[in-house]
Amino acid sequence: MKRYYSILLIIAITLALIVQGCKSEPPITISITPETIALPKLGGSQTLTVNANADWLPMPEATWITATKLNATVLKLEAAPNTSLIDRTTTVRCMAGTTVATVGVSQEQLTVRQVDSLALINLYHAVNGGIWKVRWFWATPITQWQGVTVVNNRVVELRMPDNNLSGPLPESMGWLTALQYCDLNGNNLTGEVPAAINQCTQIKYLDLSNNQLSGNFPSINALTQLYMLDISANNFTALPNLNTLADLVYLAFHQNKISGALPANLSSLTKLIYLDGSANSFTGNIPVSWSTLTKVRVFYMYGNALDGNIPAYIPNFIDLEELALDGNNLSDNIPTTLGDLSKLTELWLAQNRLIGAIPLSLVNNPHWSEWKANVCPQQAGYGFTGSDCTGSSPAPAPQRRSAVAAQLKRTLMNNWLLNN
Repeated sequence: MKRYYSILLIIAITLALIVQGCKSEPPITISITPETIALPKLGGSQTLTVNANADWLPMPEATWITATKLNATVLKLEAAPNTSLIDRTTTVRCMAGTTVATVGVSQEQLTVRQVDSLALINLYHAVNGGIWKVRWFWATPITQWQGVTVVNNRVVELRMPDNNLSGPLPESMGWLTALQYCDLNGNNLTGEVPAAINQCTQIKYLDLSNNQLSGNFPSINALTQLYMLDISANNFTALPNLNTLADLVYLAFHQNKISGALPANLSSLTKLIYLDGSANSFTGNIPVSWSTLTKVRVFYMYGNALDGNIPAYIPNFIDLEELALDGNNLSDNIPTTLGDLSKLTELWLAQNRLIGAIPLSLVNNPHWSEWKANVCPQQAGYGFTGSDCTGSSPAPAPQRRSAVAAQLKRTLMNNWLLNN
């Protein structure tokens, strides 16, 4: 009997402890003050007070806002400038166990004029505006900033060549969604081109040449109105896919660090007049698919490591004025009708692995005396038969070319100005 009472006592004590334990764990509660906030349209942060009797975790429901737990009672909400051109709303949840408290967050939109102005201000600070040759003055409206053209309250032109811009371009370049003409050549821009450049869908003229930009050039597949692209004399290691840019007339990517095969899909750029991919590290053949580029007037691929034949379709480019394929590993014979191109005035084929006889179409061409030194000298162990190359001097260094390039750039620039 005594044992029975002992067991009952143990059970009673256990139940009492369980009841006492339950009473010592109140339900989880959490609240946020205030329950709604409006963040500034230009971006900023606000702190809120969280009252909870348990540990909690913030969970924003939109990517445009960040929520940070500063300590057990303080929540910080922060957003960048609202350049989306729509008012934004979202909810931030704070969870303590399975208990949730929410705060509603809103942010008004910036006007397109404000977005463009902010993009230019970001650009100024990102690329050392304080040392520019020509600087902007904040006290004046952007319509008076040198190199900036505004039409219908939108920035449509950014013309700042040779102006000491230095450093990486900011992602906010993509906010200039009405930009049509951008010339930043001859500066000291570094780093990678921001991926946001693909948001500038109205752009027609883009010149980033003669800088120190590097990495893979980002996708520009949305820039379908682009007709002039010059990214030459930089340190790019790869080209973007260009086959959506059907209106391209001028394409230059020479003097970079691009290797591998030439992109076959340039065949879709049937309006091309100027094509320069020289002084890179391309290998393999000149693509057969490029036979579609029948409007080309300048074709430069010198100073690579290309092999195979000089394409047989080149003599079909009846408007061709300048052809430079020197300094590669091209082999076999020169196409027999190459010299029949009536507009061809400049020809460089030296320092390849070409053999056979010089075609009569070249020898009988009125320019042969000028071309001879730029065609005849080949790599050691290669060269032409016959006497047409006797006495030819070494080919000139590749720091030359092209009158057509400068003229065409001016023409495209003037066409843009006339149409705007």
